[in-house]
Amino acid sequence: MSNLDYKQLDWRTLNVFITVLNEGSVTAAANRLGVAQSAVSHTLDKLRAALGDPLFVRSGRGILPTERANSLRQPVQSILDELKALTVEREFDPRLEPMEFTVSANDFQREALFPGLMREFENEGIDVRFHFLQGGVPSASLLQDAYCDLIVTPFPPNGSGIMQSSMFTDRVVCFFDGSVHAAPASRAEFLANDYIEVRFSNYSSALTVLTSVHPSELKLPKVTVPNFSDLASFMKGTKLITTQMSAMRLGALAEFSYAPLPFENDTLTMYLVWHQRDSADPAHRWLRTRVRERADEFKAIFDANAA
Repeated sequence: MSNLDYKQLDWRTLNVFITVLNEGSVTAAANRLGVAQSAVSHTLDKLRAALGDPLFVRSGRGILPTERANSLRQPVQSILDELKALTVEREFDPRLEPMEFTVSANDFQREALFPGLMREFENEGIDVRFHFLQGGVPSASLLQDAYCDLIVTPFPPNGSGIMQSSMFTDRVVCFFDGSVHAAPASRAEFLANDYIEVRFSNYSSALTVLTSVHPSELKLPKVTVPNFSDLASFMKGTKLITTQMSAMRLGALAEFSYAPLPFENDTLTMYLVWHQRDSADPAHRWLRTRVRERADEFKAIFDANAA
């Protein structure tokens, strides 16, 4: 039996446990928390002693949670959520409170919104740290398990406690190198073209934007890349095409020609997504407002550019 007083299980201890559980690695958890690996290991030892369970066991070069650790995920996360809720009514001034957020966003959304925000915060004397995760087509567990604070995506996940707010809507267009060939003029011509696909690390695909084309109708991609920023180097001087939001003409695909798709396709809405545990938190609410304001500015720029 442990002699450790259960009252020593504070927020930091429980947060370390959840982070290791989410990361699947003591080293990765330490990096995410910004502490030494030895500090994470020491905290886990304290928790193991309190609970009488190893919690994580070695498996090859990594670690795996025990059955007890997996069973603790929901109750521990609930405790952390309830503790966070106690601060909802606190006085909040972004210039006086250092903040840290983890955001899931693809490189297109990240580059469109956050570098400008960081410059604004620096000019305003606001101390904010950001950690970015590759977005792909996100799952609800990213927020439910508190792996991140915000998701920016055109594909908002469904799940318990998930909340969302639309930011802007855009059409999907075909990008191509106009110095090499013209835009596909028909659906058949479009389907016959070689294309380059953005395929994310979770194996989801940006081709999800083609709502009126079944994947079986397409040829296998000539090239797949993990980021939108990789498209240009492969497309330049080739007949490769790609289908993306028209707003990308202001970023990674600025040097390419674009044209409407030669068939009907749904428009695409960009969403801000978060968990209900953070809805009333003043710092989180402040960040959501600033991201939406930045999205409005971005939309005004690409609307003007299209006029």
